Amino acid sequence: MRRLLSAAIICLSAISMASAGFDAAHSDRLFYNLHGYDEDLAYLEDALEDASSDEEKAAILWRLSRTVLTITDGVEGKDARLAGYAESEGYADQSLSLAETPDGYFWKASAIGRTGQVNGPLNSLMKARPMLELCLKVQDDFGCDMSDCWYVMGLLYNQLPGSPISFGNKEYAISYMRRCIDTQDTANRLNLANYLELAQQLHDRNWDAGKRTRELDRMKASYDSNTVPSEKMKFYEGKDGSSGRPFYSTVTLGSMSDAQEAVMLCQYALALYSIWPEPLASDDERKVEIEGFLGRITK
Repeated sequence: MRRLLSAAIICLSAISMASAGFDAAHSDRLFYNLHGYDEDLAYLEDALEDASSDEEKAAILWRLSRTVLTITDGVEGKDARLAGYAESEGYADQSLSLAETPDGYFWKASAIGRTGQVNGPLNSLMKARPMLELCLKVQDDFGCDMSDCWYVMGLLYNQLPGSPISFGNKEYAISYMRRCIDTQDTANRLNLANYLELAQQLHDRNWDAGKRTRELDRMKASYDSNTVPSEKMKFYEGKDGSSGRPFYSTVTLGSMSDAQEAVMLCQYALALYSIWPEPLASDDERKVEIEGFLGRITK
């Protein structure tokens, strides 16, 4: 019934918007709240034809990049996915040619990353630096403090090899993921992927409480002394030293191990899922992943 109501809302909204100018909030609601990607694509394509200013066109185009990328994520076949991600990157480039925006740079980075993933590990490694440079523009040049961008940076630093091959660093990755979680949209999104990613990274690192206390207190000085956002957030985990306490915890970071916090994150995410009024299909899938991971680390 709730799915049918959502579909009805999409249809009614589309009718009411047909004669109005471009409504960014409408597109964002279709995308983030209703996951009506096909409806959002149609709305954006129609809006682009009627757009009058470069600023409005740029706002539509980066949203087209976002929606095409997300639709392509569900497409089968290498050639089809490469074509879709190329289209997504093309929309981002068109948007940036009209107006430089953090969202334009972020979705261009996302499209580049997806292309690298489809083409294999070596290509992913080659795409990593261009992705990072685009993310740095978002966070440093625009000062956006964008949660989704911290997430991408956390993935890059976690998955890539370290020096001299690349710039990977497991500790920086965890700090970026913590910043992602502390800046995420909690009103409209469950963010289960964020909790799971941080839990997995912590479990892999596996510091005990003693080491966490020493390392987090050491990180605090670096966090306090840096002013460039991307550099400062490399040490975000230690912003309050070992006395820091995450919003999902009743104890400080120095009072628990990485493994214990990983369990806590999973339990918190599952508790959120249990009270969320209308989880989406993607939330259902992520919930199963979290349950599986939690089962493995608590045997």
